[in-house]
Amino acid sequence: MKYFKKYNQKGSAVLLTLFILSGIMLIVFGGASVVIAGLKMGGIQSQSTRAYFAAEAGAERLLYDFRKTTMYETTDLEGTENVYGTTTLSIGSSYIINYDHFAPIIFTSIGSYQNTKRSVELNF
Repeated sequence: MKYFKKYNQKGSAVLLTLFILSGIMLIVFGGASVVIAGLKMGGIQSQSTRAYFAAEAGAERLLYDFRKTTMYETTDLEGTENVYGTTTLSIGSSYIINYDHFAPIIFTSIGSYQNTKRSVELNF
C-alpha cells in the first residue's frame, strides 16, 4: 500500500505576495516622507530669502538717507526702534530699522515675510 503525502499549501502564494507588497509599500512611503520634508524645507528657504532681501532693502534705504541727510549725526535718535515705521514692500514682505548705537554707528534692519524674520546689521 502506498501512502501519498498531502501538501497543504493553499494560500501560500497570496501570503508571499502580501509580504512583498508590504515591503514595497514601506519603501515607497519612506521615500515619500523624505520628498515631503524636502518640499517643506524649500518653502521655508523661500520665506527666509524674501525676509533677508527685505532686510537688505531697509539697509539700502537707510544708507541712502544717511548719505543725503544729517539726521543721524547726533545721538538724539540713538536707541530708537522702528526709525521709518514698518515699511511693506510689494511682494508682501516688510522691514523695520532700529538705531542701536552712536559711536560706532550701528543700525539693525529686520526683514520679515510671513513667519520668518532675518536681520542685517550696519555699523560704521
